[in-house]
Amino acid sequence: MFQPKMYDVFLSFRGEDSRAKFMSHLFSSLQNAGIHAFRDDDEIQRGDQISISLLRAIGQSKISIIILSTNYANSRWCMLELVKIMEIGRTRGLVVMPVFYEVAPSEVRHQEGQFGKSFEDLISTISVDESTKSNWRRDLIDIGGIAGFVLKDSRLSIFTFFLLEYGVITSLCPFSKSLINY
Repeated sequence: MFQPKMYDVFLSFRGEDSRAKFMSHLFSSLQNAGIHAFRDDDEIQRGDQISISLLRAIGQSKISIIILSTNYANSRWCMLELVKIMEIGRTRGLVVMPVFYEVAPSEVRHQEGQFGKSFEDLISTISVDESTKSNWRRDLIDIGGIAGFVLKDSRLSIFTFFLLEYGVITSLCPFSKSLINY
């Protein structure tokens, strides 16, 4: 079923890793550029079921920016969001933009390093079926293979946010590339 697009961007992130240092700056940067972004702590109304609200917001977005951080894959909610984002990306053309925040794309793709340890900790401590684990691994491999933004050593700059804004704006309005270059 077709859902109207209410958001320009859906932001998927693990709060404990990135909310204070990165997310708050990214969210402000997107707002300042006139880009309407969904962030779970702003857009969910009291009384809403979190899972339903988040999954609906993904379907109502044009772009999803996934902030893949050290503990992202240690969250069942983050992994459920990732599966939904990748599914809608494959079936309905949601633009998926990964940001590798303090992790390398290869760590995500191969579930290695601290990122891989966090993922293994999740699947060893919760009860999920083999199909779910397989889907999570597949989507981590897929998202790790998408060209995105790599931010290591917490080097945040105005240029970083400009590049993210530019990527979002050109995804929202492909003709804007020619206007910016004009």
